[in-house]
Amino acid sequence: MITNNTTRFSNRVNDYVKYRPGYPTQIIDFLQQQFNLSTDKLIADIGAGTGISTALFLMPGTG
Repeated sequence: MITNNTTRFSNRVNDYVKYRPGYPTQIIDFLQQQFNLSTDKLIADIGAGTGISTALFLMPGTG
């Protein structure tokens, strides 16, 4: 039984990355329109799991 949380899921990382769905880039347009987001706004990805959605906000041209 593996009790070390660092290695507990290590053998599943590749599958997780491969099969984990991402978010459509259109979500950025939707959020910009619905919440008047602009480049001078601060966005925090808090308690949202792995932070995959954050990558969309960091992409060039999304803000």
